Amino acid sequence: MAHFIIFRHNLRKCTMQKTFTLLLFMTILFSCKKEVSKDITENILPISFNLPEGFELVDLYHPSVHDQGSWVALAQGPENIIYACDQRGKIYELQVPSDGSPIDAAQVAPIDLHIGEAHGLLWAHNSLYVAVNKAWDDKIPDGEENGSGVYRITDTNKDGKLDQVAMLLKLEGEGEHGPHSFVLSPNGQDIYFIAGNHTLIPEPLLNNSRLPTNWGEDNLFKPYLDARGHANNIKAPGGWISKFNSEGTQWELVSAGYRNPFDIAFNQDDELFTYDADMEWDIGMPWYRPTRICHVTSGSEYGWRTGSGKWPAYYPDNLPAVHNLEQGSPTAVLSTAKLDIPARYKNGLLAMDWSFGTVYFIDLKPKGSSYEANREEFLSGTPLPLTDMIAGNDGNLYFATGGRGLDSHLYRLRYIGNENKTALKVEDSNASTLRQRRKELEKYHSLQSEVAIPLAWMDLNHQDRFIRYAARVALEHQPIDQWQQKYFEEQDPIKLIEGAIALAHQGDKALEGSILEKLDPIKMELLSDAQKIALLRAYALLFIRMGEPDASHGTATTKKLQSYFPHANNAVNRELAQLLLYLKAEGITQELVGLLEKHTREKTVTEGIQMLSEETTLRSEQYGPLIRDVIAKMPPSEAIYYGLLLSHDEIGWTKPLREKYFSWFFDVLGAKGGMSFKAYMENVRQQAMTNVPEAEKSYFQELSGVYTPTSAIADLPQPIGPGRNYTGEDMGDIIWGDGMRDYQSSFADGERAYQAAMCTLCHRMRGEGGAAGPDLTQAHSKFGSYDLMFAIYSPNDDISDQYANTLFEMKDGEKIAGRIKSEDGEHITLMPNPFNESYTVQLAKSEISNRSLSPISPMPPGLLNRLNEKEIKDLFVYLRSGGDAKHELYTKKREVN
Repeated sequence: MAHFIIFRHNLRKCTMQKTFTLLLFMTILFSCKKEVSKDITENILPISFNLPEGFELVDLYHPSVHDQGSWVALAQGPENIIYACDQRGKIYELQVPSDGSPIDAAQVAPIDLHIGEAHGLLWAHNSLYVAVNKAWDDKIPDGEENGSGVYRITDTNKDGKLDQVAMLLKLEGEGEHGPHSFVLSPNGQDIYFIAGNHTLIPEPLLNNSRLPTNWGEDNLFKPYLDARGHANNIKAPGGWISKFNSEGTQWELVSAGYRNPFDIAFNQDDELFTYDADMEWDIGMPWYRPTRICHVTSGSEYGWRTGSGKWPAYYPDNLPAVHNLEQGSPTAVLSTAKLDIPARYKNGLLAMDWSFGTVYFIDLKPKGSSYEANREEFLSGTPLPLTDMIAGNDGNLYFATGGRGLDSHLYRLRYIGNENKTALKVEDSNASTLRQRRKELEKYHSLQSEVAIPLAWMDLNHQDRFIRYAARVALEHQPIDQWQQKYFEEQDPIKLIEGAIALAHQGDKALEGSILEKLDPIKMELLSDAQKIALLRAYALLFIRMGEPDASHGTATTKKLQSYFPHANNAVNRELAQLLLYLKAEGITQELVGLLEKHTREKTVTEGIQMLSEETTLRSEQYGPLIRDVIAKMPPSEAIYYGLLLSHDEIGWTKPLREKYFSWFFDVLGAKGGMSFKAYMENVRQQAMTNVPEAEKSYFQELSGVYTPTSAIADLPQPIGPGRNYTGEDMGDIIWGDGMRDYQSSFADGERAYQAAMCTLCHRMRGEGGAAGPDLTQAHSKFGSYDLMFAIYSPNDDISDQYANTLFEMKDGEKIAGRIKSEDGEHITLMPNPFNESYTVQLAKSEISNRSLSPISPMPPGLLNRLNEKEIKDLFVYLRSGGDAKHELYTKKREVN
């Protein structure tokens, strides 16, 4: 066994915040039974910490050096026991010394039960509740395999050892977006549980839900799925939060619409909160949402939808965050109420970010029946992959680092300063009254009563958004025949708007025309911007849920909306724009192209997109460089919104408008976004191209920088096919799916697929082929499988300066890109078509306003769409072999992936 000693740091002399380096110098004593891995001890990095004033940090235990994995879940047990779980292994029981000294390895032992790989642990009701997160293995008999689910472990014979495992709820879903964590309710009876968006909501929750369960994607136009395939098959309502009793016999769905929140916590007002994740690949897109603190109220919906379908926070049928942070990977959330820390921290939350090694203090402030928050960094470190934290029975903060197999530690943070630690709770009587009013409405999220309808109707126009929302959800839970007529007798515009949303969700399609007749007379100029957006969302939901209106109603609504478009408020403008496009309003295409150009010129960033400080990005070598690149070349996200919208426009185009639109792709692709940004934009361009008449497609392809081989392919073998429009998800399934396992290709098939995909026109392989692109002979040694695949699927993602075209912007607004063939004092001869070097264009230097590297690759997208799946597999094996017929991929049967 190994024992190590680390230095403890007394920070009483800090003035504001102390930065120090905790060097894990270890005195290692080896027993005859086991040695600490030499690789682990040689690769441990010093950790630089920033701590709040007056706190002492102790590294209590280092599980990695004892081959105990990477800990991601903690639970405070009885007395001085702490439970911890390795993300890919066992649950451990730790005895924490009462004197605060580091934990000896002899005091750490695995639970002797067949259960582990938990993301969440909770000690309650003399039991350990466990959220197992792993795939079910159908080959293992029932009772011997513990896949994803909620379990309860008990000590049946009262000997102090946990000895029995019972599954309370089986779950479908696993991985980092799978089942997560627990928190005990303030009354100590019920348990709340949270799961990410890759976890299906099980039947017991669907049968007992505080949200109406007829949820949908609810997008007016079909959203774009993630270009790299992430979560493309995950539908509404995404991540969710439930409540259950101690025996696991009663379950209730409480809230949904999250991406991937990992943990939940109650504040001192007994209100529940979570910390939801962003989708970092979406950075720069108009639908990008930063990490955020959400108030988990009854029946709440937070609007996560896959791909570009995410709802803006301003939609009235979902709720806004209490506080938006920036980029990160949220893990634990903890109430500060039980910590023995200065009073100024007592009424808030601590929230952990794994990616950037930061614990934030979220200072909650009442705002109506909900909250707003200020935020400050409480603790940070580099590298510090924070996974979980708990309030110890001693009032100290215990937290773990690790995850994804990283080096793992258990720390204790203790306050040793002299500040007052007794919190003085100042009650906001108005906020308390409003919270109580909201909770009165929330009773009817699970109860039908004759009292509910008048109570809910009264608050449909309440100025507090959370109360309005609670009232509408309460109404939707009541029989529609008991309140439908009340709607058509109503005159209040706000109640008509909220009621229309409720009817769109629950009413019959036959009501659509009558509802429109109630909405159309509402004068938008008398509404606030938020109320205007609510009205526009009500229109959209009617069309989404009930279908396109009949001609007379459609004409009346179009005429009304056109009178307010364009609007000074960007959010109002976006909603007007999509409604008018849906309704095929006359002249809408020209208006949208104008807005596209305006926001590109002004580089408008959609409200709500927030970026980390440069200092914080330096804490992550993996994510930091991307964030800094995006900040330096931020995409014009507001213009991208209109670019996406126009890709759905089938009518109203003129040739000049299309020329402006397809030239625009040069502008937007010069920016830097998340990993899916450029592939998304190529998907948008391809969708827009489907609306171009066949006779004009070649012209607009070339205008947007994409050339198609013609005579150059005459001597090449044709694909066997049939191909199709492959998505990023399709590509991943082909390359890494079960069908690739043990796949045996032949060199002849691989070479044929390489030629049929036209790779040979621009790339050399073992000395043969074109030279317009990089040599692919050694590509397999420079790129991993994932990067190699996406370089083919999405060539715009990363373009080498050596092979990039040059983009010329002319003084008349025209844009043209290509390889420079020659240049003299007055002219530049350009080769725009990489497949036809004899085709050239001469540019007068006096007419050029700017030249730069083109953000559009000379390599056309969609080259694999002509191939069938077998041909793609053959091509991939060929690339991995470096075009070598004697490579082991061909000479012996083996698992390719």
